[in-house]
Amino acid sequence: MSKELSLQETGAMLLAAEKIVLCTHVSPDGDTLGSTLGLARFLLAQGKQVTVFCDDVINKSFSFIPGIELCERPVEGSKLQTDLLVVIDASSFDRIGLVSEVVEAKILLNIDHHISNERFAEYLYLDAKAAAVGEVMCDLFMAMQWPFDKEIATCFYTAISTDCGSFRYANTTPKTMRNAAKLLEYGVQPNEISDALDVRSRDTVEMLAKVLPSLTFAYEGKIAYLTITNDLYDKDVQTDSFVSYPRYIEGVDVAIMFKAVEPAVTRVSMRSKSVDVSAVAVAFGGGGHLRAAGCTIYAPVEEARTQLLEALGKLV
Repeated sequence: MSKELSLQETGAMLLAAEKIVLCTHVSPDGDTLGSTLGLARFLLAQGKQVTVFCDDVINKSFSFIPGIELCERPVEGSKLQTDLLVVIDASSFDRIGLVSEVVEAKILLNIDHHISNERFAEYLYLDAKAAAVGEVMCDLFMAMQWPFDKEIATCFYTAISTDCGSFRYANTTPKTMRNAAKLLEYGVQPNEISDALDVRSRDTVEMLAKVLPSLTFAYEGKIAYLTITNDLYDKDVQTDSFVSYPRYIEGVDVAIMFKAVEPAVTRVSMRSKSVDVSAVAVAFGGGGHLRAAGCTIYAPVEEARTQLLEALGKLV
């Protein structure tokens, strides 16, 4: 069980360490990347030795984030000793990939906003009401009176806007908007960020054309899902955004993307308008938020679909 820290205690722990590893979760999104890189920029300016690990492929659409070149993948079999390992935007230790094996840290700190957080770290700062960890970072910087600049603000704005669907999702609060407004004061260009995030590669669009015919409805149209079969799956093609397509169909409450990454391994992404999909994700060993969650089911995609739909059918 983690010891929960205040913002001030979290800030003090970061300042006390000299050698720091910051870590994103696998399948990195804008929140984990923006939050991690904004914090990295500040810590580097304080003279800290900072390593940023991301054990996964990073979507090219995030290449505009200041400091993205700092991200490196851990090498299997290597070891890195550090004063402090900070896991950012991950609710469980298995969400950081090889970093859990490579890094030997004196202290493990988790900064998160997932209601499903497993409290795996020795120390934890958790704000489950925050729209994004980027919002937590804004709170941390203001509580510690740490300075923002355009690059840090761009990182945190990207983090916030991506995790709340460009301020369209239900997790957007007045505080979310106030934080975003503050970041704009430092020269953030929201139109440039939106343009960068909306770009899709030709490979992604071609994959979407192959996947859309799999659209299927269940439970009188309250659930809609897409499936990427094992023969279609390509780890180098970004498909995380596909779950948004069934999300906006009239009458659909829960949208699902089933991704057969291996013959007996299926990754699942869920989005909802009213159902607590995090509870379903947790039941399958995953996690997330009330309206956005995911899990990995160790079964062929057909079997995984049957299991998940049965669980969701009790809620819609």
